[in-house]
This record gives sequence, structure tokens and C-alpha cells, in this order.
Amino acid sequence: MTRSRMLICGGALLAAALVLGWGVVLLPGGVANTVDQGWHDLMVGIRQPWMLETSYALNVIGGGWVATVVVPVLLLGTLVAMRRPRDAVYAAATLLVSVGFVQLLKELFGRARPDDLLVASDFGSFPSGHTANAATVALVVFLVFPRRWVGAAGVVWTVAMALSRTILSVHWLTDTVAGMLIGGAASLIVAAALGRWVRLGRAGQGATSLGWAGSAAAAPAWKESPVSSIRPYRPSDRDALYEVCVRTADAGGDATGLFDDDRLWGDIFAVPYAQRHPDLTWVVESADGRTIGYIVSTDDTETFETWFRDEWWPGVAARYPLSGEPEPTRQDGMIGYASGRGPGRERHAAEYPAHLHIDLLPETQGQGLGRRLIETLFAELRSRGVPGLHLGMNPANAGAGAFYERIGMYRLESGPETTMYGIRFD
Repeated sequence: MTRSRMLICGGALLAAALVLGWGVVLLPGGVANTVDQGWHDLMVGIRQPWMLETSYALNVIGGGWVATVVVPVLLLGTLVAMRRPRDAVYAAATLLVSVGFVQLLKELFGRARPDDLLVASDFGSFPSGHTANAATVALVVFLVFPRRWVGAAGVVWTVAMALSRTILSVHWLTDTVAGMLIGGAASLIVAAALGRWVRLGRAGQGATSLGWAGSAAAAPAWKESPVSSIRPYRPSDRDALYEVCVRTADAGGDATGLFDDDRLWGDIFAVPYAQRHPDLTWVVESADGRTIGYIVSTDDTETFETWFRDEWWPGVAARYPLSGEPEPTRQDGMIGYASGRGPGRERHAAEYPAHLHIDLLPETQGQGLGRRLIETLFAELRSRGVPGLHLGMNPANAGAGAFYERIGMYRLESGPETTMYGIRFD
């Protein structure tokens, strides 16, 4: 979803909440209030002890110090620990905006709560703060971790919170609907305001990287457009390869800022392949013309590693001096890896001479583009008579391993730090 669409959708949700509020306040005998009273009577009539116990628990979790301190601290702390500070800023800003919208509408409409409420609550029934908070957290988590199961869990959580508010007779049904609208509005408006700076699922944090460096498994996600397409690499894609590579380099997450020069990732794992084998490189192009994923490869690992050692790395190594620290840094280790590359180091290269790297930003996911990229490469390698291909991945990345096995690859003899997969084409 583009920034303009997020802003339009967020504004529409906020406008819908305002219209709903005016409807219930200005038209006391209208349809909304009639539905509210009918729903209230239904909830009172079907209450069961287990429903009340669950609702009391959700009342504590969704409000007070738990909702205002514990949940935000856990969410923001998790994002910071995952080296996703921009997402943490987005989450904090969205929670604050959501609270601001809720309090503004409560003051604006001043709606009375049901007379028989079972828990003490603050001023203003419209909108439901508990429901707005639940919807906000659910949408923030989904936008940061765009997975279908995350979205489904968020829907269940938000609906459960909304139902609990009416079971306890602390809110009318339309109050909870407005709370959901507010949560959605805040999440989208803040995402649109922060734009590309925050990236979210659109730009690589939590992205898919199934290639050599070992990273996150492919998973379905929110996608910007259903018409992303695969095309051959062009020289104008070079900068985009650097960008996609760094945004998927840290175990599938965004590695921006981890090294003194972000281009180091691309100069090892992406760009040299496109330079040496543009005919074995394909990219994913979004509907608006951005390069948002790629697959790079060589059909002869030994020859490529010789070229990398003798020609490519000497041409870029001066950009990446060692730190000089007594204890080598992570960047020093990566530079050492690149400096040490050469023929004869991959034991599977004779039987499986080709190898690949594939990296995809989250907006590409759920469209089958990872499989299509690999199938495109495999078809080309078969046409050239290449007998096989290998790749390496992080041993902890079980999802990526399952993906490779689904496309016909199988485990090869591996070391403790890298799980190897291979496939024969003959």
C-alpha cells in the first residue's frame, strides 16, 4: 500500500468514526442507538460465568497500567532488541496518536455509558479506549510483522476485546466499532506520515532472504501490488541491488547502519554476480517501477570465485579498511570472509557447480515470486547444461529449508554454521 493510499484509508476510517459518533449523539432514536440497545440486551441475556471471567481479565489487560505501560514497554523493547528502532518509533507514535484520537472523541461527544456497567470506567463511552488500543496494537504488529497468522491473531484479539466491553455493559456496540476505526486510522495515518523512513513491511525489515548468507524464511505478507513482475537485470538496477541486499542482510532484517559502509553487503553477496553474470540475474519490479527483489547466480562457482578474488574484490577492497580494533568487529569478519574467497573452498562445487543468492522485500511476498525467480534461474541453467546448483543458509532458518525442499532441493553434507542444499539438473 502506498503512502497516499494509507493516508486516504486512515482518514476515511477517522471520518467514519466521527460520522458514527455524530449519528449516535444527534439521533438518539436512530438506527445506531436502536442496534446498540438490542445488542446490549442480548449480551446481558447470554452472559455466562466464563464469559464474565474472560471479560474481567481482558478489562485488566486492555486498560490501566497494563495497557499504558506493560504492553508498550514489551512491544517497544522487543523491536529495539530486534534492532528495529524505526519500527519502535512508529509503534510508539501510533499508540500515542490512537490515545489522542480516543480522548478527543470522548470529549467531543461525551456519550453516557450503559447504566448497568459492571466495572468502573472513565468519562465518555464513545469510543471504546480498550478496543481502540487492542486494534492499534494488532495493526502495528501486523504492519511490522506482515504475516497472515499475525493478522488473524490481531483480528481475534480485537474482536474479543470489543465483545468483552459489551458483555461487561461498559460500552455500547457502536463504541467498540468506533474503537476499531480509531485503531486503524492511527496505524495508517502514522505509517503514511513517517513514510519510507519507517519502512515497515514494505522495505525490508523482516524481509525474505533465502540466499547464501542465511536469513529469514519466506512467509505470506501484505503486498503493495498484485502485479509485481519479474524481468531481466538492467545496469540501472545496480543501486537497487545494494539497497535490497542491505535491507535483507541481517538474518532477513534490515542491516542498515551495522557497518560503516552499507554497500559492503552488496559488494559481497549481490552486485558482483550481476556484474559477472547479468544474464543470470533477474529482478522483481513493482507496479510503480521500483526494484524490490532479485536473484543472482553463477553457473560456475570455481570460475566465479577466481574472478571475485583476482578482479572484483581488489577493485572495491579499498573502500572497506579493517577497524584496527584488538578484537575483530563484525565488519572485520565480513571483510575477512570476502578477502579469503577463492576457488577450491566449496566442497560441493564440483557436483553442484552453480550457486545463487535471492533476496525479496516483504511487499513481494504472497505472490509466489520467490518460486518464480528460482524456477526462471533453474530453467536457464538447465538450458546451458549446468549439472547442478548448491546454496547455503542459516541452520536456524527452518522455514527457508522447508521452502527449498518444496521446490525439489535436498540437504547436502553441511558444517555447523551453514546448512547446504543442492539440486541436480541432469
